[in-house]
Amino acid sequence: MNSRWAKFTLAQLILGILCAVAVPAAGQSAFEVSGSGGVETNCLVMLMPGCTVVSTGPMTGTPALSGDFILRLDTGSPTSLNGYPGSATGTSGTNQGVCVPASFDGVLTQTGGDTINFNHAGVVCEEATPGSAYLYHGTFRLTGGTGQFAAATGGGSVVGTFTREGAAAVVYFRGMISY
Repeated sequence: MNSRWAKFTLAQLILGILCAVAVPAAGQSAFEVSGSGGVETNCLVMLMPGCTVVSTGPMTGTPALSGDFILRLDTGSPTSLNGYPGSATGTSGTNQGVCVPASFDGVLTQTGGDTINFNHAGVVCEEATPGSAYLYHGTFRLTGGTGQFAAATGGGSVVGTFTREGAAAVVYFRGMISY
């Protein structure tokens, strides 16, 4: 498949998902959470099938207030190189990282203890060479929780940037929630 066609198709898919979550259903309200924290992974050199990436840290948002997040990515098989244009010297392909599907679940925990549970699925890609930082783009679905969020439903998009083991992660959730 032509790389430009794949990017165009992916862009249309993402736009469609964003439009779908932008129109609230009855009883739903905006859901927006951001956080940053640490990264733990068993992907020692590069992304590959069977890697696990876990990011945890403090978060803030609406309606979830201050608290902590956990986002875990379990990777599947490689689907393609991410199309990075190559090195500064013009050698094609020398700086390409891989993209692999990733999914799992996660939890957002408010300081008071109430939780919001979610499932997610998407694609995680290395920025450049194997071992470089990676980016995650996916969608999430709320699957309940505890306390005031026991009946939480909804969903939206989730993005994250991750540096290597022990370093930093930034995550952002945006969508709709009903609880």
